[in-house]
Amino acid sequence: MSIDTINHEPRTHNGDGASAANGDGVSVVRVGVINDYEIIVRGVAAMLSPFRHRIEVVEADAGGGLPSTAMDVALFDTFAGRRHTLARAAEMVRDRAARHVVLYTWDAAAPFVNAARDIGVSGIVLKTRSAEALVDALERVAAGERVGLDPSDSAHGLPERMVELSDRESEVLALIAQGMTNAEIARELYLSVETVKTYVKRLYAKLEVHNRAQAAVAASNLHLTPR
Repeated sequence: MSIDTINHEPRTHNGDGASAANGDGVSVVRVGVINDYEIIVRGVAAMLSPFRHRIEVVEADAGGGLPSTAMDVALFDTFAGRRHTLARAAEMVRDRAARHVVLYTWDAAAPFVNAARDIGVSGIVLKTRSAEALVDALERVAAGERVGLDPSDSAHGLPERMVELSDRESEVLALIAQGMTNAEIARELYLSVETVKTYVKRLYAKLEVHNRAQAAVAASNLHLTPR
């Protein structure tokens, strides 16, 4: 599924799929957004659209197979499939369908990071980072830098202690950080209070915390706080 219409500025493309240039001669990174769900790829593409002077989304792939367009970076959104994403990313790295592959994910536990590193992925970026931070990471990867693959490197957007949370757990933790009670979280997310309590218990165990104040600190470390 091509979405070249998202970006309208003139581009000068190199024949080998390397970075193009915008009308001012500034290097523009050609990015393909990949996930099995159209709503996800279009959402990520729309988020990158304000940065069209730096990023050109050349393909949004919501299906299987390899992209048909030359690109600097293939940006895989891991929504609804970590192992499936790793398998597709490994195929793309192996077939050199893109110069670099980056994984875009809510969290990055050590086994996931290790697996990504082993298959030759060039970077991992957390969804809790800003759009500006994502664009910066894509530019750094396109320039040959490896981003977010060292768990101790917090400058790459990965917290020092990486915890694998589900999307719902991330939501609940973010609301805890806002000072909401279980009842308020339940009302906000259309859940029962008992269901919220279950999520809170899971979060405490995963984060190794004992109260809401400690959980709020963990949320900040995971960038799950309002900007």
